[in-house]
Amino acid sequence: MSFLRAIAISATIAIPTLGAADPVKMSTSAICHCPGGAYYARTKNFHPFPSIQACLEAGGRHPKKGQGACELASSAPALSQPTANAVIVSAGNGSYDRDLFGGWADDDGDCQNTRHELLAELSTGPIRYSGDGCRVERGRWNDPYSGRIHLDAAALDVDHLVPLAYAWGHGANAWAEEKRRRFANDPVNLFAVEASANRQKGASGPLEWLPEDAGFHCQYLLRFTRVSESYGLTFPPGEADAIYGLVREKCEN
Repeated sequence: MSFLRAIAISATIAIPTLGAADPVKMSTSAICHCPGGAYYARTKNFHPFPSIQACLEAGGRHPKKGQGACELASSAPALSQPTANAVIVSAGNGSYDRDLFGGWADDDGDCQNTRHELLAELSTGPIRYSGDGCRVERGRWNDPYSGRIHLDAAALDVDHLVPLAYAWGHGANAWAEEKRRRFANDPVNLFAVEASANRQKGASGPLEWLPEDAGFHCQYLLRFTRVSESYGLTFPPGEADAIYGLVREKCEN
């Protein structure tokens, strides 16, 4: 049984969906403004989303408490306590090698690899490309790990939320090459963040490292478990219990 089935996280989170007339608005500063909020009507330049969860997963930030309909999405999930034998324990994982996951892909052949397509997608401002159009050089990015804004693409790393080496030790060592390459280029598992934060994190999981911005911890953990479930990563019972406890701590407050 996979990790997320064992702790039953995502299936128990109630996400309110708003009507098309009342979308959640992601402002240019990446704040998800909700109907009824103090700044909702004043936010004129925005990307609309059908729910607070969709806005958050696109890189937005939680609104402050009291932001109308979004309050429901911020309430604590009702989690089921995992049992000690509900999780498969990873077998020996061999020797990790980054090359086994391949490099950034260019599946559509447009000369922009995963890194640069992600930077273009996440930029909240005008983008400047290199002369050949293959690389993003300038834009405007909201770093979810630190809360800071960056304009120079060279200052950013594209981080694997679930690190490749971490995944290797939790089952990716047994994957086929195609699955490892897909995992390494999956945008759901990628964030554009300060290079220093990415390197500080290294191959750490959430028990060893969480982003500087405490307001992003719950979102970070929920997406971590979502990716783990999607790819069938496996965890020893003690580690699964500890991550479960951290999710409760960060998402119930």
